[in-house]
Amino acid sequence: MADTEVVPFVMWSGLTAILMVITGLAYKAYQRKNSKEKITSSNND
Repeated sequence: MADTEVVPFVMWSGLTAILMVITGLAYKAYQRKNSKEKITSSNND
């Protein structure tokens, strides 16, 4: 019974992690694109 509850949890956890990574990369690219126009943005890489 535990196995049937673990599989969806792992699946959704992985999906959420992938979405968070994609969102983070897209946000970094967006910030980098805007930093060319405004250099006043803080860059703490």
